[in-house]
Amino acid sequence: MKKIPGWLYVVLFFGILIAIKFIFLSKPEEKAGGGKGMDKSKMPIAVNYIIAKSSVFSNKVYSSGKVGALNEIEIKPEVSGKVTAIYFKEGDEVNKGTSLLKINDADLQAQLLKNKAQIKLAQDKLERLKKLLDVNGVSKEEYEIQDNEVTSLLADQAFIQAQIAKTNITAPFSGRIGLKNISEGAYVSPAQSIASLVQIKPLFIEFSLPEKYSASLKKGLEVEFSRDNTKETMKASIYAIEPKIDDVTKSIRCRAMYNGNEELYPGSFVKVYVDLIKSENSILIPTQCVIPIMKGQKVMIARNGEADEAKVLTGVRTDANIQILEGISEGDTVLTTGLLSVKKGSRLKFLNQGMK
Repeated sequence: MKKIPGWLYVVLFFGILIAIKFIFLSKPEEKAGGGKGMDKSKMPIAVNYIIAKSSVFSNKVYSSGKVGALNEIEIKPEVSGKVTAIYFKEGDEVNKGTSLLKINDADLQAQLLKNKAQIKLAQDKLERLKKLLDVNGVSKEEYEIQDNEVTSLLADQAFIQAQIAKTNITAPFSGRIGLKNISEGAYVSPAQSIASLVQIKPLFIEFSLPEKYSASLKKGLEVEFSRDNTKETMKASIYAIEPKIDDVTKSIRCRAMYNGNEELYPGSFVKVYVDLIKSENSILIPTQCVIPIMKGQKVMIARNGEADEAKVLTGVRTDANIQILEGISEGDTVLTTGLLSVKKGSRLKFLNQGMK
């Protein structure tokens, strides 16, 4: 048997080493074809998209509110006394200045008669002193004392007349009388409520909106509202806005005037719909298309089959969409998926138009 030469073992050993290196240690690109494999960065990225277009945008905000009366009071007497007459009926419509109730003023009338008699005597005496003063029959000081007495009595008369006026209760504004709490002949005091008086027309609708909408609220803005038991909507116009934000709820209060003919009761609850922004040519895109960046926001758009960035200025955000004020135009192709993979200059493969 022939002996195998030693050099053949050496060649075989190095051949095995080269084979191991080629099979296990070579790069995938070299296996595929001598280092000329495809660059993955140039592979197109599959994306969905939408075409930006103008549409009518209406941002309606819902709030709960209540109906209120511009004027509403509990009628109470200013003085104590016995009720001698009641001039109203429960549920009556009354005009401003209408007499509602009379309290006994006999004692005040007696004081007034006495005061008038005192005034007449004092004025007669003053006239006599004036004639004597002209001929130096009395001193000027004596005349001035009598003149001051007349002035004092006239002041007393004005006070008594004011007290008598308080016994005649009149309506301070036009409205509807509620249910009475006293009867004729009863003794009343300033703490006792006689009845309520409510101005029925016009009425106001009071509601609150979150702080973020405060910049969109303006006087004259029209709102819609409806009662819980009906689908019919009515319209009112904002006439007053609270000048500060509530510290607890972080909301702002508004009041809207209602001048309609529908019968509403102050204190009842209503649903309020406020159309804060209405634009005929607004561009809306899905909310997730907007990407926050260091200095603002951007969206990814497609140009000539490649991805590009567009910095945008956004407006009102809804549950699904966001309004774009600047940055993209009608007809631009906005990417809706693949936003984490797409970079500026990436080649794109368009799949579906929409959100899928």
